[in-house]
Amino acid sequence: MEIKFYGQACFSITEAGATVITDPFQPEIGLKLPKLKADAITVSHDAPAHNNVEAIEGDAKLFSWPGEYETKNIHFKLIHSFHNQKEDAEQLENNVTVIHWGGISLCHLGAQGTKLTPEQLEQVGEVDILFVPVGGKGSLEPKKAKELIEQIEPRIIIPMCYNTEGSKLGLGELDAFLSVMGTKIEEPLESLKVKRSEFPEDNSKLVILKVAA
Repeated sequence: MEIKFYGQACFSITEAGATVITDPFQPEIGLKLPKLKADAITVSHDAPAHNNVEAIEGDAKLFSWPGEYETKNIHFKLIHSFHNQKEDAEQLENNVTVIHWGGISLCHLGAQGTKLTPEQLEQVGEVDILFVPVGGKGSLEPKKAKELIEQIEPRIIIPMCYNTEGSKLGLGELDAFLSVMGTKIEEPLESLKVKRSEFPEDNSKLVILKVAA
């Protein structure tokens, strides 16, 4: 399995000749989305930073509503949640997306802004790879991101939704999250290539990905 990062919450996940794209963004957020082709697209919520489905080439299946789906031997579970705090005037909806594929469990939190409820946590289940927002602005800030990571206990953590070059969203910096996690930035990877047999057994590994062109 190979994972690439394109900025904000957009990733490509490729395995056995199939590709899933998560949360493709609109150009108005200041980032440029390269030409991408997919067999499936997941959208966490209907906002410019997450919903540019039309930009993705190919006859892709779109999953943007809570429920369970399957295509190309990939199982998707979209779990309803919110991407802002309960005390906010308006609750904005979000999908937490769980993908089971090739014996690997991935969880993309979209723009999740709160810890998971016990019911949501049970629906998510065991997670090998967690994509977690860390830059605030409606989604998780670093301390709350750490709390949610401790809830889920994934084997690999990939941060997202933080400030990258060109972004107009005013998100927090990755360094703030790394500070809360008590780690320094290692050399970012061009992509993450991983096999089930390579997952850490006893603790979580933090992986930083470069923004791919």
